[in-house]
Amino acid sequence: MGQLCKICVGLLLAISLQAHQITVHKVKNHYEAIYWAHGDYIPYDKYQLKGIKAFGKNAKTLNAGIDFNKKIPQLLIDGEPSMVTLFFNAGYWTKTMEGYKNIAPKDAKGIIFSSLKSVKFSKTLLHWDEAFKKPVGLKMEVTPLINPLNLKIGDTLPILVTKDGYALANAGFETSDNDDPTYKTNKFGIAYIPIIKKGVMIIAAKSYAPQIEDMNVENITLQSAFIFKVN
Repeated sequence: MGQLCKICVGLLLAISLQAHQITVHKVKNHYEAIYWAHGDYIPYDKYQLKGIKAFGKNAKTLNAGIDFNKKIPQLLIDGEPSMVTLFFNAGYWTKTMEGYKNIAPKDAKGIIFSSLKSVKFSKTLLHWDEAFKKPVGLKMEVTPLINPLNLKIGDTLPILVTKDGYALANAGFETSDNDDPTYKTNKFGIAYIPIIKKGVMIIAAKSYAPQIEDMNVENITLQSAFIFKVN
């Protein structure tokens, strides 16, 4: 029974490893980078936030930067953004008998089953523009093929997933509605995401590969989230 409990804990920790995404929140007259986890927003090391890009009308690039002097990083954007992308280093994760821990393998005790480096990208849509039907250049990216802000409960959002500029087939997902849905992208990198409730919708595509650039860990996991609000 004790071993079964350890397995259950490991599965829960593995899920919690994935179900965290960095997004953008407007506070009065500025924007902040916040970390979503299972419907809540949790603290994080602000220096894990590595980059920002902001886009205005017609996907025009706006000057943008990050103010790390604040407890929660403020996003400084020259103009009114329609979409903001963030780049986030989620660090090393090592799986032991106790499940995944946010540590490098060299700092783990006991048996190590696997290790990975987690990198996350996100696109938060604030205002729709037809130009956003095309990728904006992230290493891994989820792109809506229709205006998601017009969707209601019961509708479906077609999305394109790309990696290094190419359609990514057989990509898995997690969403704010489901930690591990069964749908995947087809051979053209397209998937159809059901809308089942109101509020903030997070669609995160996942990709796993052996890690050859960082010899501290075995694998790398890339996640790219597309975030918008369902009215």
